[in-house]
This record gives sequence, C-alpha cells and structure tokens, in this order.
Amino acid sequence: MKDKKPPIEKGRTIELEITDLNHRGEGVGKADNFALFVSGALPGEKVMAKVTTVRKNYAEASLSSLDRPSGYRQSPPCPHFKLCGGCQLQHLSYRHQLTWKQNRVAESLRRIAGIEIPVHPVIGMENPHHYRNKAKVHFSLSGDRAVVGFYKKQSRQIIDIEECLVQHPLNNKMINAVRMALQKFVDQQGGADSFNLPVTGATIRTSFSTASGLVSFTSPAGQSNPMHLKKLGQLTAAETERSVAGIVLEQGSGKNRQSATLSGRPYLEEKIAPFYFHISPQSFFQVNPRQAEVLYKQALALSGRPHTAFDLYCGTGGMALFLSSTAEQVIGVDSEESAVKDAKNNAALNNVENVEFIHTRAEQMLALMKKANSPKAVFLNPPRRGCSSGLINCVAEAKPDRVIYISCNPATLARDLKRLQEIGCLTKSVQPVDMFPHTTHVETIALIE
Repeated sequence: MKDKKPPIEKGRTIELEITDLNHRGEGVGKADNFALFVSGALPGEKVMAKVTTVRKNYAEASLSSLDRPSGYRQSPPCPHFKLCGGCQLQHLSYRHQLTWKQNRVAESLRRIAGIEIPVHPVIGMENPHHYRNKAKVHFSLSGDRAVVGFYKKQSRQIIDIEECLVQHPLNNKMINAVRMALQKFVDQQGGADSFNLPVTGATIRTSFSTASGLVSFTSPAGQSNPMHLKKLGQLTAAETERSVAGIVLEQGSGKNRQSATLSGRPYLEEKIAPFYFHISPQSFFQVNPRQAEVLYKQALALSGRPHTAFDLYCGTGGMALFLSSTAEQVIGVDSEESAVKDAKNNAALNNVENVEFIHTRAEQMLALMKKANSPKAVFLNPPRRGCSSGLINCVAEAKPDRVIYISCNPATLARDLKRLQEIGCLTKSVQPVDMFPHTTHVETIALIE
C-alpha cells in the first residue's frame, strides 16, 4: 500500500494560526490537519507562510507576512538574529522565554513519561546577555578578506561576526583580534590565491573572574605549514596583547588530537563561588558561569547531606567540589580521561581531600555504589542523549536514598524518569534553570527518591 500523499505542496502560501513553538523555536501551526513549522513565528500569531519543504509528517515554511503579531514579540536586539543559527528566541520577550521553557519541561514529562508533577518556574538571569564564556568560530576567505564567525542557520556558510550579544565582551574582542591577525597573515602571504588558511577555526574562551582569554586554533593533522602556524600565533599574540592568557593549537581529532602551546599558558583560571578551576582547551566546563553557580547550589540543596555522594559524568569536577562541602565522601566518575585529569587537578587546586575521581564508564560503578555507606546520593549529569538503560538499572540496584538528575534535554530526561518510575523510583520535584537565554535549551534538575 502506497504512503498517503501529504495534503500540502511546496511553494504554497498558507494562512496559519500559530499555537506553539517546537524544540527548534519554530512556530507550530496546522493546515488541513497537517503540521507546519514556521521559522520566526510565535504562539498567538496569525501569519502567511510559504511552504519550503514537505516531509512525510510535517512541512517547513518561511514567514511571508505577520497579520496579527503576538503581544510577547520584541525586536531582536542582535543584528545577526535572522541569519545566525546560535539564538532562536530573541524575538520573544525574555519573561515569556522562561514561561515557554517551563511549559516545555512540563509537557515533555506529561507526554513522554506520564508524569504529572508541578514544574517550578525557571530560574532566569537578571541580565540575559553576554553570559557565554565560550565561542566556537569558523574561518574562511572571501576573496582576500578573512571571514570569522558562526554558521548561518542550517548551512555551512559563515556569517562574519563582530559582536555577539550572548558572548562575554572579551570573547567579542578576541574574535575581532583573531580576524585582524588572520587578515594580516593573508596580506603578508600575498593574498589568498597562493595558499590555504593554516587553521579552520578556533575555540575562544574567557574567564569571568580573571577577565583573561584563551584562543585555541584548530587545524587538520599534518596539513598545515609549521612556519605558517608559528607566524599566525605571533600575529594573534600581538593583536590580543594582555587580554589573552594563552594561544594554543589543536591538530587532529579524537585520540589522534595533538596540542601545542603557541603563546602563554594552555589553560584558563576560573572561580565559581569559593572554588577555583583550571580549564584546558578541550575540557567541558559550563558555558554560563553565573548560572552554573545557581545550578550547583540548587542541586546541592537537594542532596540531603549524604555520607557518600556519587557524581556520575563528573566532567572537570564542578558539582563534585560543591558536594565536598556537605558529603563525607564524594566519588566522581567520567569516561573522558582528560576530564578526570582536570578534575583531580581542580580538587588539588582547592585543597579538597574528600573527593576521589575515577576514569571509567558510569555503568561500571555498581559494586562500589552498593558498598558505599548510607545515606548515599547519586548525581546524574549525562550528555543530551541521556542515560543508558544499563545505567538506569545500575542506579536502581544500588538503592541510593536519592537521585539528583541534571539534564540539558527535556525529552531524554522524561524518558529516563519514566524508566526510573517503572522500577520504583518516584520524581519528587523538578526545577529548570535558564543556562542559555535566547535559545531553546533549558537545564533541569529533578529529585528522585
């Protein structure tokens, strides 16, 4: 039997009532009982939309005209908003961004997990701009002009960026300094026709506490002239002057990645509450330090002062160090060797002695968790894909007094809470925290007993 043909054709312009936003921040409407996702549209709006793509179960459309705007619509403060794919919600007032995120978490729990529980209002920021400490920029050439910026929505085209409103001001300063260094390098080589850029992009980081930066260039392994790389490092150091703690080169990827320090030192120093951190180029670290402190303190308040706390997916040890102030013993676990190395260094940096870090997969911790003294708490902070069913079973079998689950993806959080509920673990509270204003992302802390 042939699949039924969608009732919508590409190129058609349709009048729509927008009723919701999807997980990408696109307005959701229906025509002929068929879902359409409209970029730039908001709930409560009446729009004319032109169908650009037709899929089996939905269609995508561009906003042709706005016949009845939402009262929550605002003029996006960033001039790059319509092109850049970094922020999706700048056209929605910040107060209503928080409301939408709260509803998104509640709806995911209800629809995916069948969990009907009040979701606390999202903890937002007083100033939801210039909060990011990390920018991943890409490089290209337009003729003989160096282009440095972010990818255009759903493409590999690079938008030249001079100021990003969610980046720390020093990150913006370093982006422009790197562009100037690249331009000088191109000019000194006699133009773009005679060579390829020795680097493809950079990760730029800023420490909020020390107001210093780290530039980490990326380059394919073995494909760049060492003299070109050295010269680019010198030009970048001259342009960034005293604002940069170090300039690093990362060549290759994965296990074959090699690092070299071109200037200064290969790490940043950061401080969150009483704790100091060294952040190396590839280390995971929360991109919003101000809200990271809020997140850690919220999670810590739910821990119940355990004898033993397990921090699974511990990364560079941020949550584990906060736990060290209330738990007798903290054990952090991560499968990324470099993260565990950084976590151990951070514990030593803060003279914390009741924390142990182990390089292994979280699923391998069952025996140790079962042996641990009670009361015991397990902290889960997995990547967007959530926890494996094996880890869920492992945690349940260890019988902790409570589980605190920190999630960056409402859908996988709901799926995992459903799994836990099926084996007798009940969700007691849900607290979202806005780590990423003006985007569709939301961090959520769930307490399970």
